[in-house]
Amino acid sequence: MNSFIFGGRAHNEPIPLGAVACHRPGGKFHGALLQDFDVLVFLIFETLEEEMQIHHQMENGVHYQLLSLQAEELKRWIVTGENRSLVHYFLQGEVIHDVKGQILQLRQQVEQFEQPLQEQRLFFEFARFLHNYVEAKRHLTEGHEMDAYYSTLKALHHWACIELVQQSVYPEKTIWNQVRAYSAQVYKFYEQLAFSKETLKERVELVLLACEFSVMSKMADCSELLIRVLRSRKAPWTIEELMQHPDLQYVKRELPMVVRKLVYRNLILQWPREGKNNIRNEEIRYSVN
Repeated sequence: MNSFIFGGRAHNEPIPLGAVACHRPGGKFHGALLQDFDVLVFLIFETLEEEMQIHHQMENGVHYQLLSLQAEELKRWIVTGENRSLVHYFLQGEVIHDVKGQILQLRQQVEQFEQPLQEQRLFFEFARFLHNYVEAKRHLTEGHEMDAYYSTLKALHHWACIELVQQSVYPEKTIWNQVRAYSAQVYKFYEQLAFSKETLKERVELVLLACEFSVMSKMADCSELLIRVLRSRKAPWTIEELMQHPDLQYVKRELPMVVRKLVYRNLILQWPREGKNNIRNEEIRYSVN
């Protein structure tokens, strides 16, 4: 297997920081990722020209699927919950190469859910919850009940992730089985939304009411990452500056909405202040006390 790590590379091609192999157990089918391959190998690089490269190779009758990706891309998946199955295989696989111990360190951060991953994941889940909650409310107002249901289900999914993260539990790909053991309340709302005998509109309205009451109360705790960034300097921030901050890169799309919601809830200050009689055209900036 070392031939995949060191062999067949041009002189100027980068060498992986590490590699993780996930073997198909007992020769049985192991999901869409492994398909009919015997081994799935992650090759983790510092930098790559493309986001992720996929190669299929065979050695001594063993079929390999190779995924080459940057360490930063893998971190993004861990924070955003993207590619849950890939992250699962990365965490469960065998570390076969680790130059500086970075692969084991990253896996330990996820398994123990250490900072800064926990704080980043919490803010991401809250931002996505807020996005889908607002979208569900809009769909319901416009009479699009099925769209409201779908957005509500997604909002509920992010609420479940918030509950897990706040208990220092990393959300797995089978989220509803997982959250059942940690938050009976959220699971009850999931069952009510999906299976109760009320009309679709009534189910959506009930869950959205629960979302507003329960999750909005967590706003300050979930937004601690953003508040810490705002406090990191004395001068107020423009929304563009916040969107370019590396700690907030995973929530760029939702950040403007989250910031305005926090202003509305008086957790963030805006400059110039509301009601100020300004003649000049000023860019709005944000800060905290």
